[in-house]
Amino acid sequence: MNDDTGMVEGEKLITESETMLPLEQLHEALPEEHPAHATIDELHSEVKAGQPNAKTIHKHVGALRAVPQLEAIVANWWDAPATQRFIANLSQIGL
Repeated sequence: MNDDTGMVEGEKLITESETMLPLEQLHEALPEEHPAHATIDELHSEVKAGQPNAKTIHKHVGALRAVPQLEAIVANWWDAPATQRFIANLSQIGL
């Protein structure tokens, strides 16, 4: 169901994208002291924010894809159609 603002659909997409974000897998792929843990948490916070920012999400994804241990995990999540739909809708419905 969708209201005139698109908020119901937007909330659904945020939930889907947040659920799909492989947080545990990302954290487990790194040694405990790796600085990318902070970026993983920042990405998660941005995805689940009330008004996620697509540019900020792109920035975090780029940083995480540059980490060899995370590249494939992030690419699989990022390239998934549901994730791309979520990112595209951030601008389209004004989240």
